[in-house]
Amino acid sequence: MGEGGLSAIGQDRVTELTDRLLDDLFAGLDPDDVESRLVLRRQVIDRIELDFSIDAAAFARDEALQAGPEPVTGWFRHECNMQFGTAVDRVNVGEQLAKLPESAAAVAMGEIGFAHLSVMARLVRDIDDAVLKNCFIEGDLLDKVKTFTPGRLWHYCVRLRHALNAEGVAAEQRISAEERWLRLAPMEDGSLSISGRLDSVGGAAFRAALEPLARPTGKEDDRCLQRRNADAAVELATLALDGGRLPHVASQRPHLQVTTTLETLCEQPGSPGAEMEFALPISSKTVQRIACDASVARVVFGPGSVVVDAGRARRVVTGATRRALNARDHLRQWPGCERTASQSSAHHLIHWIKGGATDLSNLILLCHRHHWMVHEGGWQLVRAKDERLFAVPPPWDFRYRTRAPDEVAAA
Repeated sequence: MGEGGLSAIGQDRVTELTDRLLDDLFAGLDPDDVESRLVLRRQVIDRIELDFSIDAAAFARDEALQAGPEPVTGWFRHECNMQFGTAVDRVNVGEQLAKLPESAAAVAMGEIGFAHLSVMARLVRDIDDAVLKNCFIEGDLLDKVKTFTPGRLWHYCVRLRHALNAEGVAAEQRISAEERWLRLAPMEDGSLSISGRLDSVGGAAFRAALEPLARPTGKEDDRCLQRRNADAAVELATLALDGGRLPHVASQRPHLQVTTTLETLCEQPGSPGAEMEFALPISSKTVQRIACDASVARVVFGPGSVVVDAGRARRVVTGATRRALNARDHLRQWPGCERTASQSSAHHLIHWIKGGATDLSNLILLCHRHHWMVHEGGWQLVRAKDERLFAVPPPWDFRYRTRAPDEVAAA
């Protein structure tokens, strides 16, 4: 039915009428007045969306279509090139217009946008008719809508819907919490691809924990938000492990265990990569960073990989030394870094494996990112005669330039 109607009009005719409409609409406007053109285009689109929704609801009520092999939304997807969610929304708007006559008229007059009407239609859809008739006053809501963005209106409507149907909101949030999921997919290079979904409350808890760690570390921090978020997620996991409050596994608190040879730790040529659970073999640079502030145990193997001796694990930086270090370096030693002592690791200016002493004169506090930059990133920390610390960047090699997040995702 739809194909016959379109062929009778002709696609060329549709294009001609659209072009004529836009010419008439923009007549008299300054060619450089892009803002006015955008506003007028949006008003036309909103009006067309309103009429489309009316027809979509009538089309969806067709009993013959409802009895067909494919849902009505499938027709919209194929014939109107629409996404499923968009098609469902347009049908719902058309179905709820009888309950929102003033709002529909406001869209037609350009006083509010179609996006506002879509939010209001979802509100009245989820309210019982008796409650809607006795408690819902469209005019009062419409007065607020005219001063709200669609996003702010959605937030307001959730609060209003709770006032009118608290049980319904509670049920939706319960279902949303039960639909949480997180997929961890190891990649060939050892990196981890993460995708998932959290409900509103769970997402708020995650963001509240993540955002303090995702802030720029200082004015020289040029990382984009996505990269800061990724670094913050790693740092959040590290802080959780260091905090010792996670449930114990096999009578031990969860921790990162690195197994390395002395040659790898000393960065000797020809030494193998170190082993770490859930990761591919890691480099000497990473081993040295982790070993800067960790518990270290010696294990001696004899012929046939038989354990000859296993020493007790000893903390490199003891509790007393760490407390003194926190008191001295409470605002970090990296120039311009604004992280607190609790968000930092102890770093040996001369690594202990190379003879550096584990005392205050050879220790500084570095946040997770700057600690990584010194070891794996190739930066150097140089202390001047007046005890000031300077960060020296590595020689920049464009062959190894880091990729932006969208380039990584496309790889």
